[in-house]
Amino acid sequence: MINNLEGTIERMESRLQGLGFTVGDNEIIGASSPSDILGSAPAFTLPTSMMDGGPMAGAADEMHLGNIYANPQPECTIPAIGGSPTPNIPELFTQLKAPAMPSCFNVPRYLGGILNTGCFSLISPEGLAWIAQKTGNEPLDRLTRLVSTEEHDGFIADYPLHCVSSRRVFCPLPPQEEIVHLLHHFMDYFNVMFPVFRHSDIPFLFPGGQVDMRSQSPGQWASINAILAVAYMLPRNGASPETGHQKSWLFLKNALEAVSELYLGPPDIQGLQALLVMAVLFLAASAARPCNFLISVAIHISDQLGLGRAEDISALSVEETQQRQTVFWLAYCLDREISFRFGEPPVQNDEAISTALPMEAPTCGIYSMPTSDQPGSFSAFRSVCELARIRGEVYQHLYSASAANRPFHQILASVGQLDEKLQTWKKSIPSEYQPDSRGIAPFRQCPISLSLLHIHYTYYNCMIAIHSLIAARGINSAQDLMDDPGFSIQPGSLSNPRVLLSASLTSKAARASIKMMKYLPQDDISLGITMYYPTVALKTLASSIVRNPRDTSQIYNMKILDQAEAFLSSAGLSATSEGMKRLGKHCAEYRSVAERAMKESY
Repeated sequence: MINNLEGTIERMESRLQGLGFTVGDNEIIGASSPSDILGSAPAFTLPTSMMDGGPMAGAADEMHLGNIYANPQPECTIPAIGGSPTPNIPELFTQLKAPAMPSCFNVPRYLGGILNTGCFSLISPEGLAWIAQKTGNEPLDRLTRLVSTEEHDGFIADYPLHCVSSRRVFCPLPPQEEIVHLLHHFMDYFNVMFPVFRHSDIPFLFPGGQVDMRSQSPGQWASINAILAVAYMLPRNGASPETGHQKSWLFLKNALEAVSELYLGPPDIQGLQALLVMAVLFLAASAARPCNFLISVAIHISDQLGLGRAEDISALSVEETQQRQTVFWLAYCLDREISFRFGEPPVQNDEAISTALPMEAPTCGIYSMPTSDQPGSFSAFRSVCELARIRGEVYQHLYSASAANRPFHQILASVGQLDEKLQTWKKSIPSEYQPDSRGIAPFRQCPISLSLLHIHYTYYNCMIAIHSLIAARGINSAQDLMDDPGFSIQPGSLSNPRVLLSASLTSKAARASIKMMKYLPQDDISLGITMYYPTVALKTLASSIVRNPRDTSQIYNMKILDQAEAFLSSAGLSATSEGMKRLGKHCAEYRSVAERAMKESY
């Protein structure tokens, strides 16, 4: 057996030597010191996107070719196999930007004779040098053209695959004056609620003069068109909604043309911002598949950028660190929202996150609310992120594939634990802003009303999701549990007595959501996102009536449905938008089913 093993090892060594690898020679590591090799590495010039206030300006002074790796700095960056001199790298490679290369071109370093972890890219200067060694310094003109920095009207391509996919233009950009007006509209209405961009980002995206597609990176081009797509969807004085929607769709198609480049190219925070804005547009249209795809690409880029890791932000400025955290948590909350609505598993894994919850959203006072019972102000942005975490746990423990076959006593225990977490979250909010607060009418206070409306709607929706599994089984008391032959009492199953009130808690949350319909926003994007919550509430209340139509409390629930239908069918709302019409149609259908169930029960 030992002879067979030795023979196998000899054949393996022979094969590796035939491929050009040095086997059993440890002198390749000691031939040059790390400092000598790093000192001989070519320098590079920072592109304009990383200077003059660009997204990575805080770290521009410290960057060089040796620190482009997210992992600890490798001991050797250029392979020196067999002690042969490293071939000269063409001068054009010295101008390359340093972002990480697409992972599909990565080669493990141990294959290059370097006893270290990590990878290097075949289409990086280091990778081309390695290929040149293996091919005997054969001409690499085609690869050279692929990674070369070509001039396009003064713009240096910022990623190596800029020639691979061409972008179609479905709608040319509007004149400069109209762009300025649309930008102000976007920042004043949309960006205050979804602060994905800073005010300092806009001049960089829209420089003076006409914007040319050929002079824009994929992230810039996608961000420009995504911003314009949102701006045309927002209500504007003197503008036709139909025309605005048509232009919005065309600019969204412009932005979608760059998605493949964003995915294949190096991670870009501008591309991440554009993907989040596009996902919000599709979320407003209740389009599940585009939402799931876009948020998956966004989280993939976020992970590559290291936005969820606290250890990757030490070299950045305070402003840049805060902005990166804000973008990360916006992506996180949107991921949980899409997961909750469409029943898909979330993309972002909580175990891969080490960054702390944000204290504030930058340049966005709408999330900083004055309080009367707490010192300072209330950070609504942090509270929204905490609630998103709870919603992720709700999906994982109650609605995921792994939770489908859990015994009922485990589900009962999970419902109790999740309800306790939700109530703890509620108590962390100042009393005047808590859901079910009767102190003041918070939604009358502008401009924080829309953010409070979203927080309250999300809370009630989470309450319905937690307790619906118990309420659907018709369990209203401990006696109902005892009468259930499939249930066995286990320690901890009834640690939270609120699980026995699941039916009433879901009905209460549904009634509160329906009563807030009078505060629904009127613009199509905000309405399209928010109308999901009252729709779920209407269905929940109608289901409660159908399950137990003889209960006297259902008379009051039926009255709530009647009031909701009358409100939504009023002349003022019936002509507002397609979203209101769709919500009114859902309400009429659910009320009709509930009314039929009550009539048939008597």
